[in-house]
Amino acid sequence: MSSTTATASRPKGWIIATAVTSCLAVAGIVAAAVVGVAGPAHADAPTGPAQSGTSTSGQYQTANNRPVRPAAPSAAMKLLQQQLAQLNYYNGPITGYENTQTMNAIMYLQRDAHLPQTGHMNDATRDALSSMLMHGNNQMAN
Repeated sequence: MSSTTATASRPKGWIIATAVTSCLAVAGIVAAAVVGVAGPAHADAPTGPAQSGTSTSGQYQTANNRPVRPAAPSAAMKLLQQQLAQLNYYNGPITGYENTQTMNAIMYLQRDAHLPQTGHMNDATRDALSSMLMHGNNQMAN
């Protein structure tokens, strides 16, 4: 049987079906490539830990630099919020999650302690916090 005879014996719609199937396959590959490059369609969907580092509460940063909330509140962050509130730097809910109010409170503490205002805890900020908790925060004496 020649190729002309084989082609003539197939239903006429097979060419269209083959073309549509090929187009769908290519569209699927392109869609997978776009999602793979652009990330998940959901902007808030966690993408896992990135190499950008972690904050003091142990939260990972995503590729778009948004914190990923841990499954449970951090006891250390809850204590920090309570201590900052005791010194009137923090006026938000004591949740155990690092939030913008917590970072702002840390920056205010750093400002008053004449430290770089990063909004993140480090050894110098911890020392200043301990000193202020022990001796009070009297900026008038400076």
